Amino acid sequence: MPRPRSSERQDVLDRAMRAFWANGYSATSMVELVETTGSTRQSIYGDFGSKHGLYTACFETYQSEVVAPALEPFADGTPGISAIADYFEIQISRAERIGLPGPGCMVGNATTERGASDPEIEELVQQHHDRLASAFAKALTDSLADIRRAELAQFLVLAAQGLWAMSRVANSAEPLRAQAATIVSILERECRHAA
Repeated sequence: MPRPRSSERQDVLDRAMRAFWANGYSATSMVELVETTGSTRQSIYGDFGSKHGLYTACFETYQSEVVAPALEPFADGTPGISAIADYFEIQISRAERIGLPGPGCMVGNATTERGASDPEIEELVQQHHDRLASAFAKALTDSLADIRRAELAQFLVLAAQGLWAMSRVANSAEPLRAQAATIVSILERECRHAA
């Protein structure tokens, strides 16, 4: 019995996402996408319009399959710094399962590869950063002034991107966990001083 079309489309997105995540946009050819996804060039163009259309659709898949599970510790609204530590651990554990050195963060990779030369990707990157900053800000203590909470949330976005960039060259999770612990200790110190 044939698979439903929506299942086939999601399978294409999952496989294409992994290819783009590992290799980047430019280094992932249409030939490779056809081989990786088991689809045809015509189907990819029919469903996504272009290689770029497939790439941007993969951002949504990355958000739902990678980012959303990592943000689960923030779900109850004001979970505190422990949720930030849990976020880092979820992502580091994922990197371990994938294998280190790993592909890093697909959004971070897109930032450095596509940057400001691709306005659509630039907007998707900004949306991702805003999503992270909002989750981080909600987790920080109310004793911090609003402006300081926002500054620390932006610091955490930067720290997270740096950590995932490090995962592209780390041979084990230990240095990633050590850096995550340092980030969390900086936050704890900041929040203690604000109290």
